[in-house]
Amino acid sequence: MTDEDRIRLSTKQREFVESPIEEVLLIAPAGCGKTEALAARVAHLVDTGEIKVPRKALALSFSNKAKANIATRLSATMGNRWNRNADVMNLHGFSARVIQAHGKAIGLDPALVLPDKVWYQRACKSVGVNYNNSAEFERVLRNAKSGPVDDQLVMDRLTDAGNSLALKFERQLRDESRLDFNDLLRLGQRVLQVDAVREIYRLHFSVVLVDEVQDLSWDQFELVKTISSGCASYAGDPAQGIYAFAGAEPDRIFTEIESTAGQVITLNECHRSSPAVIRAIIVIARRMSSTELECASPEKFPGGGVVATVRCNDPDDESVVVVQNARRILDKDASVSIGIIVRRGTRLGSVRSRLDDVGLNYEDWTAPTHVAPIVELMVSNVVDAETFSREITEQIAELKVLCLHSVDEWDIDVIGEVIAACDEMTERVRHGLTLRQAVQACKRAGDIDSPVCPGVHLLNAHIGKGQEFDWVMVMGMEDGVVPDFRATDERAQEEELRTLHVMLSRAKFGLAITAANMQFTQYGSRTAELSPWWNEISATATESWN
Repeated sequence: MTDEDRIRLSTKQREFVESPIEEVLLIAPAGCGKTEALAARVAHLVDTGEIKVPRKALALSFSNKAKANIATRLSATMGNRWNRNADVMNLHGFSARVIQAHGKAIGLDPALVLPDKVWYQRACKSVGVNYNNSAEFERVLRNAKSGPVDDQLVMDRLTDAGNSLALKFERQLRDESRLDFNDLLRLGQRVLQVDAVREIYRLHFSVVLVDEVQDLSWDQFELVKTISSGCASYAGDPAQGIYAFAGAEPDRIFTEIESTAGQVITLNECHRSSPAVIRAIIVIARRMSSTELECASPEKFPGGGVVATVRCNDPDDESVVVVQNARRILDKDASVSIGIIVRRGTRLGSVRSRLDDVGLNYEDWTAPTHVAPIVELMVSNVVDAETFSREITEQIAELKVLCLHSVDEWDIDVIGEVIAACDEMTERVRHGLTLRQAVQACKRAGDIDSPVCPGVHLLNAHIGKGQEFDWVMVMGMEDGVVPDFRATDERAQEEELRTLHVMLSRAKFGLAITAANMQFTQYGSRTAELSPWWNEISATATESWN
């Protein structure tokens, strides 16, 4: 790390970067330089000789996006030497690597098939899992596989739970010698209970860094503790914990870390958002008793930024207004990025249709073919796939095989992305396109180092987490949408509030919130009530777009 890098860090960031190898927690709200601090910590430990080849730092994350962000920041901070000194993985990928390398230590069959998201979705549908029962199905399955438990105890737990769908799914899983994502964590923990295996990882990694710790489940947290020997560097923000539905336990995990960490360091200088946007974020942060941000460089934002409100007649009218304002902003400055964030798929479809009608290009982050590296893999292999056969289905199957040859066998999330993207080609060629035309028509981010290009981006709160846009438009600020109508207890309401906080904090210069007076349901139209958080945010507005 250069002297210039050190000067660029804030006092609190340097305190984290230069802390000794011990358990340390960095609480860092959105835009406060968390990923930069993690990368700088690795560089500092290498420069001071505390990480020496062949030992490395291990940086773990919850998602592929967070993994890519850390790798990009490490490359920017350390240059080409970074991958000699650090490994970057997500937690499922790390578990898969442990199981593949050392599964025989607990008698696992090496022919076990690693998790496949596409297979999982199809299997769930085949056993009768649907929108109404999926949450309970996933909860029962997750609880049955919690901890380093063996296969028999899993079946005993499922039997006791009495969920026939979960039992049927688990039998199908075992009949096909497959693992699901919950299996990765329980079996990874079991393998690491073997003293010799655990010692391999403790000796190989001088320090373990964990990004987005608020997204971890307790099993993932236990996995980290097993290999880190009480010397992990954790970074995250409780206010951004929006994965409770997937088993994350941010409150429990932060409480545990704070009770054992040698240092707890909190950042509050936001380098991302304008003063106006920060004022809107603060009103939500106060509801959560969360860190209140300060704008690190207000001079970067002419006029202090914008917070706008829009009230519309119905969702169709809302889509028209959002697209009109997106076009107005881009006509004024074509270099800006605009993130349109929705909670409901129907709203996303309405905006997508309106953008198509007016001919305004956009990137749909919910599409399997949005991920740039995956599309590049397909582009580089599509010619060979077409020459393999004249039959289009065989071409797509060969494309999948060729792309997977370039992916590490333990990187199950990327494998899932490849499979989903290739399967999407099956739908596209039904409209008369050749496979090559279908691949070349994919709309995706420009590259992994700069995932947010100028223009319009369609996404939901969870996909957009960790990203930033010059402008953000949050649609559907009505009760029943934000918060979701299924959030009926206090814990669910708190998660909805955190989800809103994440959506707002994606914005750099400008933020707009929109709401419809009427909602469309399967039973017809009905009057919509404003979100309970609308008035507090609108009180910070600098302008109205009505």
